[in-house]
Amino acid sequence: MVHEADSKALLGEAGVALPRRDPTSGACVVKLCSDQHPHKTEHGLVKLNVPVAQIGEVGASLRARDSAGVVIVEEMIEDGVAEWIVGCRHDATFGPITVIGAGGIFVELINEAKARLAPVNTETASRAIRSQRACRLLMGARGRPEGDIEGLIGVVTSVSSFFAEHADLIEQIEVNPVIVRPVGQGAVAADALMVLRSRAQFQN
Repeated sequence: MVHEADSKALLGEAGVALPRRDPTSGACVVKLCSDQHPHKTEHGLVKLNVPVAQIGEVGASLRARDSAGVVIVEEMIEDGVAEWIVGCRHDATFGPITVIGAGGIFVELINEAKARLAPVNTETASRAIRSQRACRLLMGARGRPEGDIEGLIGVVTSVSSFFAEHADLIEQIEVNPVIVRPVGQGAVAADALMVLRSRAQFQN
């Protein structure tokens, strides 16, 4: 298991857009990233709406929970239009694939994610996104602002290309949620997790 901080470092190098790190103003998100606790929220390792002045105190309280963990501080994205999920894994029949669908609470409610062979190019990503009912959330539904679909496409293609290039080493990638911001503001990978292949899988 590769925790969020390390997963994001790798994805950032691959061109995946990420939330701004260590902001000096505004509300922040403080997280403790640990290989022992990959699902941070259910363990109380994510703190939202933290003022800059309280970052040190909150970070210390989280670090006390797991001294081996890594504390990261990011800007809190407050203008998100919708959340999506981008996942990559190995399919027994087709090999490396990328799964694209609604994220957050809509994963189970809508449940119509599309799977495509990796790497996914811009055209394929666009079709996979626009063919889903969840895309209506990005098109100004009920007076909401339009989402930056091009930004979401950029995250999809970057994650998919990274996975395809390193599929011999990586078993799985999950980026959830990808927060899609209003048009012109892009989309960012708010959380990410990787699972490396086992020695036996690598040798095969």
